[in-house]
Amino acid sequence: MENKTNYNTTKQILMGVQAPSETNTYKPFTHAQVIDLTLEGLHQAGFKLEDELYTSAREGQVANARYVISNVADNEMKFQIGWQNSLNKSLSLKWASGVRIIICKNGVVNGDFGAFKKKHQGDIAEFSPKHISEYIKRAGDTFKQMQEQREAMKQVEIDESVTAHLVGEMFMNNDFITSTQLNIIKREIQVPSFDYGADNSLWQLYNHLTFSMKDIHPSLWMENHMQAHKFFVNQAGILVNSNKNEAIDEYHISPNQVKLEL
Repeated sequence: MENKTNYNTTKQILMGVQAPSETNTYKPFTHAQVIDLTLEGLHQAGFKLEDELYTSAREGQVANARYVISNVADNEMKFQIGWQNSLNKSLSLKWASGVRIIICKNGVVNGDFGAFKKKHQGDIAEFSPKHISEYIKRAGDTFKQMQEQREAMKQVEIDESVTAHLVGEMFMNNDFITSTQLNIIKREIQVPSFDYGADNSLWQLYNHLTFSMKDIHPSLWMENHMQAHKFFVNQAGILVNSNKNEAIDEYHISPNQVKLEL
């Protein structure tokens, strides 16, 4: 059983991992093919690559990558494209868009605006950089969506009680954190490693979570981040609506009501 905390690897190592033989129902797509496809797609889309990070597990059979784009950014975060792939039939080939938080290099993955996947069968080998380039161009709109979501979460103030409730929800009723992440989140709440510019906010808690998820297994990285993002976006809506209702009851506008000025 694998027992690692650091899954970082290199592009060269992944490109050398051999794929299994093709069958009638399975057509392998090597990591090397995915890397070449993504890099060429980014080039065709006109994006400037700043950084690339690769992780793998199970002797390279499972891998993912993240590509940070420097010319789609603001002063807090930069656009990021990621993929996951497997050569042992455990995962579909999938691309998803997101952002990297500059101050801490936390990753955020938004699955609602452009997650794209292909099973290892059929015409998967007929993919071209053009297909990925077209996807990446569309996914670039995700950055604006995530800017809006960030600003909304910053406006949602949460006290110790709400924080405890949300952390409990993530741990007890959702599958994207374990006791390991729970301990890291608790430590970050008590003594934050970074200043996210929005103390006691939903955005700060979200970053504590993504900080705790930096070293999770490569097979879980993309899916768990998508679940986490969906959870926080949903909670922002719930908490804002709750604040609005309280404001109506008290005949005044709640100070926590979200106002986007982008």
